[in-house]
Amino acid sequence: MRRLRYFQVIADCGSMSAAARLLNLAQPALSYHVAELERLTGHVLFERSRDGVRLTEAGRLLRQHASAIVSQVDEAEQALERLGRQHSLPAQRVRIAVISSLAAGLTPLLLERVSSELPGITLHIQEAGTRDIAQKLERGEADIALYLTGNTGRTDEPIAREKLFHVSAGDRAIEDTIALAMLVRQPLVLPAPGNPLRNFVDTIARQHGLNLDVALEVDGSRSRLTAVRNGMGATIVGAHAIGEVGVKNGLVVREITAPTLFRPIYLGIRRELDPHLATSMRGLLAGCLVTLGLEATSP
Repeated sequence: MRRLRYFQVIADCGSMSAAARLLNLAQPALSYHVAELERLTGHVLFERSRDGVRLTEAGRLLRQHASAIVSQVDEAEQALERLGRQHSLPAQRVRIAVISSLAAGLTPLLLERVSSELPGITLHIQEAGTRDIAQKLERGEADIALYLTGNTGRTDEPIAREKLFHVSAGDRAIEDTIALAMLVRQPLVLPAPGNPLRNFVDTIARQHGLNLDVALEVDGSRSRLTAVRNGMGATIVGAHAIGEVGVKNGLVVREITAPTLFRPIYLGIRRELDPHLATSMRGLLAGCLVTLGLEATSP
């Protein structure tokens, strides 16, 4: 199944190197899996050239069946997972601490999915900053946490990554993107040092030899956007906030490029939490974050 999934991505990308990047897999390893798939099927599946790869007749035939096979297996896995959740999880209350920037959008999505897939589970959503969330988790005051700085001592894992965008005042932009290096040409409104977003942006800037002009330090995202509207400078926000800003609010949103910026969202779990419940909640949370515009990371 893994090789069929790899095969689909290569076919979609038309390039081994592009598929390897998308799959976060070394290209030699991906080439090995393709060779094994070709050996097992007894057919050459791709024609290689300098411009990339193209499906052979056998490859096109396999692609038709692979799509149906992968889809059916996914459906079966999801159905079995739902059945397991319903039969194995007792009624209980789950406390989830979420960073403020995600809480408003995440809460209704999560409530809907838990009600549908985990009957008997009652949620208590706690909105807080990253530092407060880490303390809640350590003190046993939260069962699950979504925050911006993982605790390596507890082996927290990145559950998603969030693309960052540049927001400035105005009703339109000449370009839809802005290079990271161009940010030094304008004053910025960012959180104070110590805030996870500020630390992340400062680290990226240092890595690229840039000195950002931070004209104003404001921790709250809504307050930063208000400052931007009032002409105090530009700011940086995550993908989840893009639906809340735009031309109607007198703001221009552009994707940051060269490089594209992604910040990780970490999942923390109380050590004593039932492992079956933890697995179920991880899947639900990952799906909700994708709906909010974030990109899921592999478990």
